[in-house]
Amino acid sequence: MAYPKSVWFIICNEFCERFSYYGLRTVLVLYLTSILQYNDDQSTIIYHMIVFLAYFSPLFGAIISDSYWGKFKTILYLSIVYAIGNLVVTGASLADSFSLNNQRYLALLGLVLISIGTGGIKPCVSSFGGDQFELPAQEVYLQKFFSIFYFSINAGSLISTSITPELRKDVQCFGRDTCFPLAFGIPAVLMVISIFIFISGKPLYKIKKPESNVIVTTSSCIYNALKKKLSLFSSNITKSHWLDYADDKFSEKEISDIRSALEVIYLFIPFPFFWALFDQQGSRWTLQATLMNGRIDFLNWTMKPDQMQVVNPLLVLLFIPIFEVLVYPLLAKIGIRKPLQKIALGGFLAALAFVLSAIVQNMIMGKAIHIDAGNGQLRLFNGFNCNVTVKSSANLFDHNLASLETLEIREIKVSNETSFPISLFIDSSCSSKLSETNLMSNVSIVEGKETSYFITHMNNKLNLKRIGYVDDLTKHSNPVLRIINSDDLSNKVFTMKNEESGKTAIELNLQTLTTIISVPLGKYRVFIDETFLTELYLLPFSVNTLTLQVNSEKISSHLAVLEKGNYIHIAWQLPQITVMTVAEIMFSITTLEFAFTQAPSSMKSLLAAVNLLTVALGNLIVVIVSEVRYFDNQAYEYLLFAGLMALDMIVFILMCSKYNYKNYSEPNEQTKLKT
Repeated sequence: MAYPKSVWFIICNEFCERFSYYGLRTVLVLYLTSILQYNDDQSTIIYHMIVFLAYFSPLFGAIISDSYWGKFKTILYLSIVYAIGNLVVTGASLADSFSLNNQRYLALLGLVLISIGTGGIKPCVSSFGGDQFELPAQEVYLQKFFSIFYFSINAGSLISTSITPELRKDVQCFGRDTCFPLAFGIPAVLMVISIFIFISGKPLYKIKKPESNVIVTTSSCIYNALKKKLSLFSSNITKSHWLDYADDKFSEKEISDIRSALEVIYLFIPFPFFWALFDQQGSRWTLQATLMNGRIDFLNWTMKPDQMQVVNPLLVLLFIPIFEVLVYPLLAKIGIRKPLQKIALGGFLAALAFVLSAIVQNMIMGKAIHIDAGNGQLRLFNGFNCNVTVKSSANLFDHNLASLETLEIREIKVSNETSFPISLFIDSSCSSKLSETNLMSNVSIVEGKETSYFITHMNNKLNLKRIGYVDDLTKHSNPVLRIINSDDLSNKVFTMKNEESGKTAIELNLQTLTTIISVPLGKYRVFIDETFLTELYLLPFSVNTLTLQVNSEKISSHLAVLEKGNYIHIAWQLPQITVMTVAEIMFSITTLEFAFTQAPSSMKSLLAAVNLLTVALGNLIVVIVSEVRYFDNQAYEYLLFAGLMALDMIVFILMCSKYNYKNYSEPNEQTKLKT
């Protein structure tokens, strides 16, 4: 018998659909943060809610397909919903004339439609391809089809994961230094093309009519068993298993198959925690990568933060044959042979990957200011382009503060709040511009805080102004910039332009004395009223103070870095990605094998659906943790997930201790326990 030509339409359709889904998903979290202006936590929540819906809707797609529409109509109708969602998201990224809220609503609507579409067709496409073969005559062809089908999935995801970040970052459009409309538009076009390809193959398809759905049948059996058990609660009627109470409506084989499936589903309970960790590669780990240096000098190319997601599928393809030939035989020699053992080991490796991500996060953050109990700190910012002598009557310091210099006194013994007098004397080179060249004033030091003062002028007199505490400047992933300016610069237009793109990143009117902003890391050119002033290089997790003052009719500026972050190379993410990839191979692929071999043939689609549901629930866990946001330090959140994953696997091992492996290879499908 000839190889069915119809399957090539299905394979091409799957390639285009996976290109569309992974292309959009790769750049999604950066679109949410940079264009829709959600913060990191909000973006993480939205990202994982979309993934949750994408893996929850297969349940409904399977029910609709098997009970009502059939596979062809389900794929067609939901693909149209999918394509509309793509177009809506692309339109939202183009809608600059809309208010920010309207852009957000439009984008979220499109993302929901995409999730419903991709999830709804997920359980149908591969099985529809399988329907095109005559079995058992074309069994060999069927195996080749699934191999080609799996290759098309990985090819689509690999190509889109590589290309869409380039379109997002390296192409500039519509007045922005990014081009999300193109990054979303090409996946949208591919999705529309996939629909036309799928429809074109209709004359060749073998289309089966919908039959009863195993999910509906299983749910009905469980419902009837529980209902009858409760109604007979007060009677003396007992059954060997609670599912046997449904024997009036379901056959002995149906009940036996469902019982076997439930034994496997029971072991699936801890699985969502793995997916909670795994899927953060597209959210938290991508946001972490935005704080790292992706420059590869010998290639004269910069790795985009979202492109790090391509490393995982590449390593999967590389590692699978290595595991089959080398790793699994070695593990067998130390007693790790059974699927549940491999799954548990994979879970522990996922925990290790998050420990590594916490280490990288701490490397990026650098050290924060630490003040011991009973101490306070003082910073004095000299706004003059000449020397200022600073003396304290308490003999705490006597310092000649150079032009635009910052004086840091890191240890001052203090209880609660203490004030003491200081004297300021300005150098003669500046004295001719001031009517008073010295000043007696008081400074206050607060226990456990770093207090800042600005040495400036007001009404041609030397002046000392308190500008608050350093710890008022919360340390974020993006650099924090505090601008201190003299009064004569108030209401001047302060502009920061990205040095690479030339685009305006920040434009604001300077306030009286101080302004605090958060900006993306990078190199900037600073302008005051369109006149170039200076260049700034702001690192991640840094807290910076920029002093601005008019001296001799010119604006003087100086940047003081109060807390430093580290701009480490993006390659530091490779260890955590590698360990997570190994965890995926041992956990995810082994789970598929375990579910397939440990359930009767009638229940395999049910277990596939429940396995997808664990992915959905895992993403829901991330949403809950991000919503609670117990930790300000992201590294602590990574460690929390690592600890929960390790604890989860310990529980899983206890749950597996009494499990008996089954063998359904016999023709009559009678369960045979393995020794």
